[in-house]
Amino acid sequence: MKYAIFYSLQAPPEFGVTPQQVYAEALEQIARADELGLHQVWLTEHHFMDDAYCPSPMIAAAAIAGRTKQIRIGQGVVLLPFYGHPLKLAEDAAVLDVLSGGRFELGIGRGYRPHEFAGFGMDQKERVSRTNEGIEIIRKSWAGERFSHSGKYYQVHDARLMPAPVQNPMRLWLGAGTPSSRRKVAQKGLPLLISLVTNLEETIAEFADYTQSLLEFGHDPSHFPRALIREFYVADDSQRAWEEVKPYFLHVYQKVYCPPWVALYDTNADGSRRRVRDPHDPYIESDRFRKDRHIIGDPEACARELRRYKDEAKIDIMILRMQFPGQPMAQVMQSLDMLVNEVIPLVER
Repeated sequence: MKYAIFYSLQAPPEFGVTPQQVYAEALEQIARADELGLHQVWLTEHHFMDDAYCPSPMIAAAAIAGRTKQIRIGQGVVLLPFYGHPLKLAEDAAVLDVLSGGRFELGIGRGYRPHEFAGFGMDQKERVSRTNEGIEIIRKSWAGERFSHSGKYYQVHDARLMPAPVQNPMRLWLGAGTPSSRRKVAQKGLPLLISLVTNLEETIAEFADYTQSLLEFGHDPSHFPRALIREFYVADDSQRAWEEVKPYFLHVYQKVYCPPWVALYDTNADGSRRRVRDPHDPYIESDRFRKDRHIIGDPEACARELRRYKDEAKIDIMILRMQFPGQPMAQVMQSLDMLVNEVIPLVER
């Protein structure tokens, strides 16, 4: 299993941090991850968020490319409908691949938050068809030949993308959160990124669903790496690890990836499921929510959980959030060093 790190570059004002500070610290952390030999850094995107969630991960990726030498750079994911013409996104990705010496991978999503589509003056009902058409254009452009395209939303007339990506082919990932969308990813013959809030059982089921679809469409599943994003924090003591990360963890799940944006379910005393509808529901602070979903603890506890994802879910690339929104730099650097020097050796022994 390879290990990657994940950044959303959020700067919640309640923690007294600024975007300038967050971006500068993230670049230092990623440079350290490069020195430590981690496989990849992933970025993500949202727009018009109060905590300044990164709206331009392609620009951030260029800065990372300039500060690093070996670590790969992935987008998990950019929101294609907001990039104007998809051929421009294809060009930006190609330039990033050239700048980084062939280290870039593009992940694409279609967006789901109404306020983002409203902000860009776009019809959210068009997001699926715009994304599908955009993916077709991007894949054609990376083939290196002149091509034309006449679609519902985009036109291309006898164009050839130059410079071409260093990698041939450059990997393209798709995000998907439902069985039907995972099936469509498999039909396109592309690797899958699934939700970061699935527990281990759900993760196994979703990858099994996707793998079955790959087989149905005649693809060899061994050619499609399994990548998964998890929340991660390690400290010397498990209780201290939770206490240190808790306020920053709760920002994520009470203000960003929270009801109604994600469907969370608790289990009642009688075994029935209860839909969590309030971002401040006690479930979100409970051990039950973190169990089989988030990797927070001492080195042995974190290694034990990572080993389960490796052995039971067959994850190839484990992507770990290293800096929670507003979290102090010293905590992040300590967790990063402990991941490489203490946790990973326990997983791989």
